Amino acid sequence: MRMPRLLTLTTLSTVALAAASCSNPPIDPKAVADHVADGSREVVHQTGGGIAFAQSSDSGLQTIATGLSDATNGVSGMPAPMPAAMTSALKHTSLAAVMAGMPSIMTTEEQFDSTADQIRVWVRERVLADANLESTSDDQAVYLLHPDPTCRQLPQDGDPPDVTPPLSDKCVDQLTKLEVRVVLRADGDGGRLTILIGSGRLELSTFIVHSNSIAVEIDLAKAYAATQVIDQTLGTESPSGSHYDALSGKLRLSLTKNGEKNVTGAYSVLQAINVSTLDSSGALGPAVTLAASDPALSVTGDGVNKTLRAKVAMGKLDVSADWDPQGVLAPNRDLHFSIGGIFSDTTFTDGANTIAGTGVGFGPLEYDVRGQQFVTVGLNPNNGNKFDYQLSLDASNQPQITLTPRFDLSVGAHLGVIASQLTSAPPSYELDETYNVNFDGGGAAAGLVAVPQTSAFGGGIKITAGTLTISTTSTPQNVVVPAGKCLTGLSTAPDGAHPLLGKLAVVDCP
Repeated sequence: MRMPRLLTLTTLSTVALAAASCSNPPIDPKAVADHVADGSREVVHQTGGGIAFAQSSDSGLQTIATGLSDATNGVSGMPAPMPAAMTSALKHTSLAAVMAGMPSIMTTEEQFDSTADQIRVWVRERVLADANLESTSDDQAVYLLHPDPTCRQLPQDGDPPDVTPPLSDKCVDQLTKLEVRVVLRADGDGGRLTILIGSGRLELSTFIVHSNSIAVEIDLAKAYAATQVIDQTLGTESPSGSHYDALSGKLRLSLTKNGEKNVTGAYSVLQAINVSTLDSSGALGPAVTLAASDPALSVTGDGVNKTLRAKVAMGKLDVSADWDPQGVLAPNRDLHFSIGGIFSDTTFTDGANTIAGTGVGFGPLEYDVRGQQFVTVGLNPNNGNKFDYQLSLDASNQPQITLTPRFDLSVGAHLGVIASQLTSAPPSYELDETYNVNFDGGGAAAGLVAVPQTSAFGGGIKITAGTLTISTTSTPQNVVVPAGKCLTGLSTAPDGAHPLLGKLAVVDCP
């Protein structure tokens, strides 16, 4: 009996010693707060260097975006992660001023650098300030935000060193009424900050800051409970005004430094979203479900090589909304929209002035009312619902596109099934037709270029390779645009022609 007991005691002692030797040292609030402030500053600083080139007025990205309009002359509900009072001082940063419409002589990179320095001061001296420290334990520090220093404006360039920035009266009023705490824990080479609201300490959001990344995670159900406390405490002063009968899911927004002037911003749905809204009277509002996808969207800016890369991998989206075309029904969710995901991997290279997209497309799209399907859209059903393309500028500085293997878009318009519910009859060409836009290079890349409007030409597109065919199931008369010809629009369709296709003309290019 003694030997088993001795073995048990020895084992327990060994485990206890091991646990003690592996435990983390007590948190040093000042050191962790410094790491968080420094990490925040560095990531924001690198963001400016990563995207500044794309904001320039002479950037090819801006030129391409402007030029695309020539071809068309003739398709969130996220709680605020921090209370408004907590971010009051950030209203005076350089970027915030520009976003508010105020002019600036600083470049984009200079605006980010200035804001990065101000964010470091805000984190360390307005939020994780010594004066806000409420308590500490072995693994965390709790900061209770006081009007002073949290509501004090940030120092501005040119301020005399002996002048103390003023307090925001509105911020002071809100933080006097509302308890806002930040729980700081060490996390790798940075920290994890959880925002808690009210005396019940309800979780609003969690920020994770490392030396190379900033992220915020929001559990929608928890955030909703916290925003309700904000609403009840601040009343009309609260920035939150939404009501829900269902709210679940978890979101993450992140900004990561990959290297010098190279950053990635990402939006992730960590847990599937289910949001159903109500208006102030409790009547039904829109409902949205979105499948989990991590990340759903990411954008990488490389300021050294002057490239932007955007990747989309959004899961299936379903939206239910009110259907009452005659204005006689109670609020409902009878109108349904769904799309089987959106996906793409697109890269823009400045200097070369090109945008290259691979695997671009979307899953089946449909609209229905109480199960009656009246619009359907499909893309490249024989190619995984995807295509590749390259967009660049031609010798005349006009956008040109090449794509493979083809662009095969079908749009089903079947409004006849809901016509009796509408206030006026739909046009005949929307009752029960399927339209198809097929652009195919016959095994090679198909191509087109935007053609600007002139005094003799209404603007449109020129087919440079392949054939563009636009058709509908109601008539055998297709619009066929071969290579070398242009497609433009007419103000009215000729007598006897299809009401829509008849407004498209195949002409010699100017």
